Amino acid sequence: MTSWSTADGVLTGEYAGWALDSATDAIIVIDEQGLVRAWNRACVDLFGWSKEFAIGRDVDFMIPEKLREAHHRGFSSAMARGGLASDGQARRTKSLREDGVSIYIEMTFAALRNDEGVMIGAVAVARPLSERDIPTHGRKRYTGPLVDVTFDSALCNHNGQCVRNMPEVFDTSRRPWINPAVADAELALRLRTTVGNCPTGALQIAEVGAPDDDPAAG
Repeated sequence: MTSWSTADGVLTGEYAGWALDSATDAIIVIDEQGLVRAWNRACVDLFGWSKEFAIGRDVDFMIPEKLREAHHRGFSSAMARGGLASDGQARRTKSLREDGVSIYIEMTFAALRNDEGVMIGAVAVARPLSERDIPTHGRKRYTGPLVDVTFDSALCNHNGQCVRNMPEVFDTSRRPWINPAVADAELALRLRTTVGNCPTGALQIAEVGAPDDDPAAG
């Protein structure tokens, strides 16, 4: 018979591992440097990478290339202030699988804290979107003379940052609501910054004349 007695009621060692691997959702724990410290069996099923591959590796390997900058910026800011802006709130995002295909997932993030309440990393719980919830329209491209903007509505959390910072280009009362055609040389620089600060990667810059990115790029 398994003995569950512990001094403080906290699961440790093999018990904690059993609990993680019994969960049907993918659970990922990363430390303050963004390195993977826990990767349960559901992660292997969903993303393909083995536990031996993932543990100790920068979590970048599962983030589409064009979403990595937003991830690093958001995680660094969270560690600096000791909390996540999306703590406990599920949001739709994209991830890479081992075979290189990008997939839509629903992910919930929470700050990982020690006994003193200090944030020492983060916990993410992921599950695949249902067939009904998977977007079919993909990323839409809006063209301008100096720079193009692409938008994936499935990733947008509608915080309005782009509209507040650059109403000249982003105006939800207008159709199309994104209009990079108005951006002269000065505005184009601001536009690159505004798009680069998109917290979810829903907005991305595309160079004029460049082909659409591979879906795995985000």
